[in-house]
Amino acid sequence: MELRRPSFNPYSNPSEDDMRIEPEELALSKTDERSLTITIVRTSIEQTTPQRYQVTRRGVINSLRIPQDMTVRIGRQHINEEGLRPNDITLPPSDRAISRCHCMIECKKFFIFEIPEEWIAFLMAYHPRLGRNSIWNYLPLDLFRYILMFIKEPRAPYLVDLGSMCGTYVKVSNTEPIELEQGQNFLIGSDIIIEIDRVANDPVPPSLNSEQTLEDIGQNTFNSSDMMIEDIGPYILIRVCRSLNDNEETINASTWKFAAEEKYKSFTIGRSQICDIQLSENTISRTQCRVIYDEGKWLLYDGLANKPTINGTWMSVFKKERVNREHSLPFKLKNGSQIKVSDTILQVDWIE
Repeated sequence: MELRRPSFNPYSNPSEDDMRIEPEELALSKTDERSLTITIVRTSIEQTTPQRYQVTRRGVINSLRIPQDMTVRIGRQHINEEGLRPNDITLPPSDRAISRCHCMIECKKFFIFEIPEEWIAFLMAYHPRLGRNSIWNYLPLDLFRYILMFIKEPRAPYLVDLGSMCGTYVKVSNTEPIELEQGQNFLIGSDIIIEIDRVANDPVPPSLNSEQTLEDIGQNTFNSSDMMIEDIGPYILIRVCRSLNDNEETINASTWKFAAEEKYKSFTIGRSQICDIQLSENTISRTQCRVIYDEGKWLLYDGLANKPTINGTWMSVFKKERVNREHSLPFKLKNGSQIKVSDTILQVDWIE
């Protein structure tokens, strides 16, 4: 649709020649030009060239799953009991750690930008009584477009675990951190799980031992009084354990407590003897990840600032307290995000 440049005066009354488009039409403009590329960068089955899947607003190109519903379904099942194709991307059926229908990527918020009702109310574009006096009628189209582009959220796909047995993970960056919350799980190496048991961001007390294990401070300290926990300032409890391959049980668990004595404090987890949590595993890097307290937040980075790890640090899209294999909450993906499903790694890319 060709648009004419409106009058220069932003407060002039619109003329019949000033061609306008409705907010929804503006939001959907150039939608069809966008596409996602999902690449299998690693899998348990040898591949000569990486498999790539192109996703448009109409669905996954050449997918046999019907109907297409602006989601990309991922799992190991080719055909279900009803003779239908449940997945757009079928992963190795021999990998039993992959569920039949393991996870999906929701694409609706990537392809279709929906204007929240409160925006329209703000602009009074469709108000039954005030609509005739809406600012929409007085702003030049270009200016309105700039305002809309400024306040809208960037479009992005979202990852959802479908209640899988072994979980779905997203790779952690070594330069852009994950803000830590209670219940988060991270996978490092082949089977080491890092659980965030507790997070406190209280003001830094004048004196506090910066590193203690539960054995040092006594297990009873944490069970006897919640007030005692809250009084010790910013701290984090990290539980490290080994995951069993075929279920959610863990073994060989140890718990560490790290407390921040200042506004910025850094702790490390890895194979090196100088790490605050040392793990003697060949599949773990010398410095696998960093836990940092910075200005009231606990953050986690992969590897070192100038060097990511080889095998990666992976965050589960599920928190620890999930029950009955329910679906996870949607996790917003970034351009270039990598997803780990058992031994398979997929990467999601798009042109900005």
